[in-house]
Amino acid sequence: MNSNKFLKFLREERVIIIICLIVFIINAAYAFYFKIQPSVDAKTYDAVAMNILEGKGFRLNLGVSASLDDVITYQGPLYQYFLAGVYKIFGHYHEAVWMSQSLLRTLSALMLFLICVKIFTPAPLKKFVLKDSLDLYSSVSNKKEKLAGWFAAAFFGLYPDLIEINAMLMTETLSIFSMILVVYIFIRYFDQINFRGTFLLGFAAGMTILVRSTVGIFLPVLIFYFLRRGTYKHLCLFLTLVVLIMTPWTIRNYFVYQSFIPTMANFGYNLWVGNHEGGDGEGAVMPEYGPVIQQYGIIGTNYYAINQFKNFVSDYPFTYIKLVASRALKYFSFVRPMGFWFYQSGISQLIFIVSSVLSSIVLFSFGFAGIFLALKKERENSQLIYLITFAFLTCLSVILILIESRYRLPIYPFMAIFAGFFITRFVAARKVYFRYLLTAFIALFFFSMINVALEFNKIMDKLGQILYKS
Repeated sequence: MNSNKFLKFLREERVIIIICLIVFIINAAYAFYFKIQPSVDAKTYDAVAMNILEGKGFRLNLGVSASLDDVITYQGPLYQYFLAGVYKIFGHYHEAVWMSQSLLRTLSALMLFLICVKIFTPAPLKKFVLKDSLDLYSSVSNKKEKLAGWFAAAFFGLYPDLIEINAMLMTETLSIFSMILVVYIFIRYFDQINFRGTFLLGFAAGMTILVRSTVGIFLPVLIFYFLRRGTYKHLCLFLTLVVLIMTPWTIRNYFVYQSFIPTMANFGYNLWVGNHEGGDGEGAVMPEYGPVIQQYGIIGTNYYAINQFKNFVSDYPFTYIKLVASRALKYFSFVRPMGFWFYQSGISQLIFIVSSVLSSIVLFSFGFAGIFLALKKERENSQLIYLITFAFLTCLSVILILIESRYRLPIYPFMAIFAGFFITRFVAARKVYFRYLLTAFIALFFFSMINVALEFNKIMDKLGQILYKS
């Protein structure tokens, strides 16, 4: 990419540049306006980052030995090192994190635009991508080919839940950016994979797993891609890079905990807390957790929790299926706005909840309409099929284990892409494609109403608390 092409891109792509500027300003402004102080997990990440910066290592509780430190039970480790890096450069100022994360959000929106342009460009023009991605823009004269990218970037960048999580010291902003980067590299080199693309893909995939391990569920799809292409040398390079990226942290964990831990030791706990007799499939405090960790230790408790999950599924298979079904309903329900409301109250909180609900109605309805349309009319576009698979696996990685409102945030980039895709078709022939939108809305409305029926008392209690504070 040379400077002339970059300047030409800035001149010709004013719409996406304006969208990205708006995304950055709004995300940063929200963070600076509310000034949300770290609490719970965010407070932990902040403390660990400072310990790293002060040379005390990846530690949380300095009053115990490293092998007894429960820092290993949180998500990570790369987000904590990201925070430490920001603090190293700018000092221990949360404002620096908010600005950095707003930049990541902006770059994520831009990558969604680039993904859409690559996928939805007419086949004869895709040859330009192989030389330089910026060559593509001067070759596309029909703005409808960019419309999907504009809407995808706007849907994603201005989604209330993502704006809110961006204003906190939570892993989601970095993990979603990393996930989108993996998808962008994959799509960028999809037509003609080479060693450069394989190297970038392997590096990005390994780093993303170290941010949030659930993205590892993409690996079988990426491996299948290489196998289907018959590019075994590229597959070996890809897997080697993923392993090399993760090896130093795995070795560190072995020396500290004398156990094989590729990322963090929280998988078992999540399985247990989300799947036990009398549970609702969501996160909750397990009364047994304290005594168990006293008896088995941090790592032993992780394995104990995995065995508890296995026993539960074996003894109560239909109850587990019921929990998975309920999580699927909650995952796509309109009445599942973000739950981080501790910094708001009254009218402010109510406005955010309404905006979150309305945004989920729009994004999921248009997104699923796009998926239905792709499966019906665009099955020859294998890139779209891969994206649908990524979206499905993103959902699967949650509903099989544990559900909270923020756990569905990683699917929003995929929904934004398919929402943008549907809009490009819908504006051209509204009557033809309206039925896809209506079908998606009815299905999601049905899911939401079942969710409301199952959790009516809980929803009414929360609504009553908000209205009382108003």
